[in-house]
Amino acid sequence: MKNPLVSICCITYNHAPFIRQALDGFLMQEAPTGVERDEEWLEILVHDDASTDGTDAIIREYASKYPTKIYPLYEQENQYSKGVIVDGFNYKRARGKYIAYCEGDDYWTDAQKLRKQVDFMESHPDYSLCFHACLSYDFRKKAYVKGEEDWKERFTLAGNEGFEVTRDKTLREAFDMFPLSMVFRMSMYNLDWLDSYKGYRDTHEIYLLLREGKGYFMNFIGGTHVRHDGGVVSSRNELSACKEAREIIRDLYVRHLDDVQLREYLKEVLVWNYDTYREAGRKGEFLRIWLSFLHDAPQVALQSLYVILKRGIKRKCQTLISK
Repeated sequence: MKNPLVSICCITYNHAPFIRQALDGFLMQEAPTGVERDEEWLEILVHDDASTDGTDAIIREYASKYPTKIYPLYEQENQYSKGVIVDGFNYKRARGKYIAYCEGDDYWTDAQKLRKQVDFMESHPDYSLCFHACLSYDFRKKAYVKGEEDWKERFTLAGNEGFEVTRDKTLREAFDMFPLSMVFRMSMYNLDWLDSYKGYRDTHEIYLLLREGKGYFMNFIGGTHVRHDGGVVSSRNELSACKEAREIIRDLYVRHLDDVQLREYLKEVLVWNYDTYREAGRKGEFLRIWLSFLHDAPQVALQSLYVILKRGIKRKCQTLISK
């Protein structure tokens, strides 16, 4: 059987209120340029990580209706809680030239999303991945926290065109690079990455792909990211966000010491961590965290300490002057 052009990879866990919208978004996609109407050009790989809310029953319903499109995988025990990188369950069985990613609580809104992205990638072989704009919807408040007007202003400032995505931009503006908007070239992806990093996340993925090729952010809104109580990102507080950021960037930096921008960003993350822990009255805890960086990132640790001390001295001087 001929390999599909695109593999849609969806991981899901307890997404019963959302999974139908996600699956419908996959199924409505129009074929890229040059693909015959009746050609099986995509496969939908769904990995259910032992949901307990009926998500698996909904997936079975769709899979029975579309047996040549939807290929589910059901876990008996939750793998994410064991520290397993669950993305790998779909990536390792994907046959497509391109991977499109979307978790089960997000969804696509543009029927030509894949057509636009795959057409771009086909005509730009030096690009490893591309993105598009997304809305952000708070399911708890029933309101958008990032709407169309936010993106219209952003792209107007960029001259109404898309823009290049660099490793530096990805690290500093990761909030714009929602995984649900990503399409990447499988030939530039290394499955070994999944097992080579301590806490492999989408930030790792995007950063590593941008070491292999160029990235592009396209000027259209193609989907919606949903915030809800069960979401990984939505449930984070400021301290857990600090921990996630410093561990991801440290994980990348210790393997890519040649990346000056990565080193600079890790320094900024440590300074931000200090400010957050200081405001929370947990400076002692931050000190222990900082000391752990002396082993594998001593230059970054000392540079961040210099910034912290310099700012502290400046604050004290301003306080004395105001008195």
